[in-house]
Amino acid sequence: MNTSSVIKNVTLLSFCQALAQTQMVLIFSVTTFIGAALAPIIEIFNLPFGLATLPITLQFTFMTLATLPAALLMKKVGRANGFIIFIVIGTLGAFLALYALYNQDFLIFCIGSSLFGASAGSNQQFRFAAVDTADKNTKAKAVSLVLAGGVFAGLAGPTLSAWAYDLLAPIIYGGVFAVIIVMQIMMVIFLLFTDIPMPDEKERTGKVRPFREIAAQPAFLVAVLSSMVGYGVMNFVMLATPLFMGSHPIHSFEFFDVTNVIMWHVLGMFVPSFFTGWLIKRYGDINIITIGALISGASILVNLNGDSLMHLRVAMALVGLGWNFMFTGGTTLLLQTYTPAEKAKVQGVNDFFVFGTVAVVSLLAGGTYQTVGWNAVNLAAVPLLVAVLISVTWLRGRRVVKIA
Repeated sequence: MNTSSVIKNVTLLSFCQALAQTQMVLIFSVTTFIGAALAPIIEIFNLPFGLATLPITLQFTFMTLATLPAALLMKKVGRANGFIIFIVIGTLGAFLALYALYNQDFLIFCIGSSLFGASAGSNQQFRFAAVDTADKNTKAKAVSLVLAGGVFAGLAGPTLSAWAYDLLAPIIYGGVFAVIIVMQIMMVIFLLFTDIPMPDEKERTGKVRPFREIAAQPAFLVAVLSSMVGYGVMNFVMLATPLFMGSHPIHSFEFFDVTNVIMWHVLGMFVPSFFTGWLIKRYGDINIITIGALISGASILVNLNGDSLMHLRVAMALVGLGWNFMFTGGTTLLLQTYTPAEKAKVQGVNDFFVFGTVAVVSLLAGGTYQTVGWNAVNLAAVPLLVAVLISVTWLRGRRVVKIA
């Protein structure tokens, strides 16, 4: 593929990533509040356990369940067609969420959230689609530049959320889902202009090793663990943050303060993507993963040190940066562990583990905060980050990677 085609594809995929991440920012900005308003309170072992984060949990659960089917579907019908099919599913979910808000129906809202999550699971393949168009020396840059599309989400997401939350009043937050529907239509338009190579004969019919053999590679284990922990820690802290701000006993945080903190968080996630690919090429994926884990640890220290708006901004920006390094580094390391014929399976399984972790922590975030408090939420992340640091140290001593 010539350079101009690569640039066009990466640019369009970056636009799609920007819209997909903006939708996630909108979802994170409002879904916890919607859940808190609509969800019942249940008791577990005589302790109250809120279901405010259940819709988010369902989104991540169905995102997880969709990752492998989406990857395998794209192996058969191509990247663009696969993306479009799942976007249609997500659009249906957004319509159902809007209907649920109008009728104050928590069950329907959960169903809509589930369908939207399935669509989001497909969207995680944008970074791998960029790799399909890049050569061996530019894969890391392609991944990071597509992820850089999320910068738009950091800038536009909170603003759109604040603008749209009462756009369809009296259906509060309904305008957010109307904006999501428009963005999904735009994604389809961009995808129609991409020129991503269809799976070739080698990819469709080549020999595939047993998965246990693939998973036994040290590089595979570290790549998956890095992405799992990067995403898991980020979401665990991020989902508890709006609840912490909304129930703070001293500071009277407003909805706009929450969206501002999320904006700094998303900028921390995606602004580094403009240079993460270069850093990986210059210093290596293992070193970038290590730095990412340390930065995420620093965010925990900031949260434990204070609870002002500035503390929350800095902490959420740092945990976003830590995610960027661990997730991009993990993705780049993963590219070295499979053959073309194994690509769909390995990419799908990787995302299944990553977003399965996200689904679990999203369910636990609200209940953990409500049961044991803010400090416990942050301290719970420490052992996971330590595990990443131990794993990369282990890999340094026995790094044997079969280059795809």
